[in-house]
Order: sequence, then C-alpha cells, then structure tokens
Amino acid sequence: MSIKPHQETPENQRATSAAAADPVAGAADRVPLDEPRLRTVMDELGMGELWVSEHTGSTNDDLAQRATHQPLTNLSVETTEYQMAGHGRLGRGWQAPARSSLATSIYFRPTPGFNQAGLAWLSMLCSTAMVWTLREDAGVRAGLKWPNDVVAGGSKVCGVLAQLVMRPEGPVVIVGAGLNVSLTAAELPVATAASLGTLGAATLDRTLLLEGYLRRVTHLFRAFEGAGGDASTPARYPVPQQLSAPEADSVAPMAPSQVRDTSSSLREVVRSAMVTIGHQVDAHLPNGTVLRGTATDLDAEGALRVRDEAGTEHHILAGDVQHLRRSDGSYA
Repeated sequence: MSIKPHQETPENQRATSAAAADPVAGAADRVPLDEPRLRTVMDELGMGELWVSEHTGSTNDDLAQRATHQPLTNLSVETTEYQMAGHGRLGRGWQAPARSSLATSIYFRPTPGFNQAGLAWLSMLCSTAMVWTLREDAGVRAGLKWPNDVVAGGSKVCGVLAQLVMRPEGPVVIVGAGLNVSLTAAELPVATAASLGTLGAATLDRTLLLEGYLRRVTHLFRAFEGAGGDASTPARYPVPQQLSAPEADSVAPMAPSQVRDTSSSLREVVRSAMVTIGHQVDAHLPNGTVLRGTATDLDAEGALRVRDEAGTEHHILAGDVQHLRRSDGSYA
C-alpha cells in the first residue's frame, strides 16, 4: 500500500475558473451542509476542528496546507460544498456540481507508539467506514474494491485518497473521500460511476451521511490506535452484524444491522467489507502488462494477494498498479 506525499500547489488551485465566482448559483434545490449539527457531533466524538467552505480546489490540499503551517488537533475535518479540483489515484482529477457530493478530508495524528506501518492502512480504514455508512444509513449494498474504492451496483460511488504530510513531530496523514450523493445519471463523469441518487438510496441527506461517516471513522481509528497501529493485532472494533461483503453488482437495498464490538484485527475488518476477494481480477501494471489471477486475501501490509493460473502467488501494492478490474469486465 502507498500514500501520496503532499505537494504544495500555487494558491491551492482556488478560483481557477469562472465557476468560482458563484459556484453554488445552480444548487438552490440541493440542501447545504448543516455546520452547527456537524460541530455538535464532532464535539460529542472528541474530534478536532471543522472547516466548511463554499468552494475550494481540494479539501485534501486545504487541510495539508493547514497542517504544514501549524499543528492541528487529531481528527480535524475539512469539507466543502463545491470541490473544483479533487484528486484521485495517479493524479486523476474530478469535480461535481455544487452540493451534489460529499468532499471531506480528515487529519490523522496518531499517538506516540503508533506503528508507522499502520499509516498506510488509514485509507482502507476510511473506505470501510464509508461502506458501513452507506449500508447502515443509506440502505445501499456497498462494498470495498481494493485498494480503496467504494462500489455499489457494479459502479464506483466513492473514491478515497491518502496524503502524507511531514511535521516536525513526525508524519501525519490526511485521508480525503469523495462520495457521489445526488448526481443524476447525466451529471456522472464516467460510465463506471454511480451516485446514491441513481442507486435509489434511502437518504440523500449529506449532513446525515457525513455524521455517520465521521462516527465510524472515529470509532475504527481509536480501536486501531488501541492496537498500536498494527493491522494484524486484534482490538475491539465496532463491527456490523452483517460481516460479509455483498456482491458488488447487487442493487437490492440492505436493512440496517446490529453493531457489536468484536475482537478482530483491522485487516479482518477491512477484508469483511471487500468485494474483490474471491474474484478473478486483471491487474494492469505500469509496464503495460496485465497480471490475471484470483484475488485470495490481504497481506499484513494491505497488499492484495493474487494467485495466477500457474499457482504462483503475487503480492500487489496499490502503488504497483494503474487499474484493477474483474476479469469478467465488471468495474468492481
């Protein structure tokens, strides 16, 4: 697994288009985030600061800029109504109409003694939290596509990206998530994308969804801290009763399940949400070759174990691949 290092961007790509002058002008029918309600929830959870902007280039960049210039409280959050220059893996960019999505970044500053190797797991921790939020709060049969895409109905509904920021006291990680909420089919950027709206979700309330996501991230992260940042060490993770991941191409709604504390490792918790395991996949490598095999498991570093047709097992890190697709042509 890999984490993208933060790089300074001139003026953080703010106000780079005419849309920046009035980015929410056409969003009157889409409800803004309830900032006071979010602050109340974060205070209850003992999280850090909250910044909510009308528009920005990238919430990851904003939070990284803040972290570069001053120490921030652990689990501080940056979110926006309109993100114009969001980042994806391998530098891919994306944006969506104002108030149609959730673009949120969380600042992780682990306690002393946290295993530095555990930093690379934070993106999958956040992806798992999003999977649970969509299942429990939106009734969507979501799953985790390795390494950190959230999928439902055979399409991508949320992307997650981690960035590393070096502070004098040590490295910190910012994890950004971009969730398609109320986008129509015509507003989706690519054919392999979906939104909660196109999936018929039980709610499109962005504040409710962000609340649920922040709660689950906080609970998972604190359990992970309790395990010393070791993804193989059992801890008391709050895990939904429905542990197994649904088929990624299923669109049938999910009923809420009971949450229970269970002694599991983070690796097991992430694996339980993952829809990649057990399928034949094609890993497209930077040199132009394609590795085909069956995804069998995650290893201790979060790499995907893939057994090829000759029986050889390969351990694939996120930074090793350009694309990972199911061999049957499905995105998930």
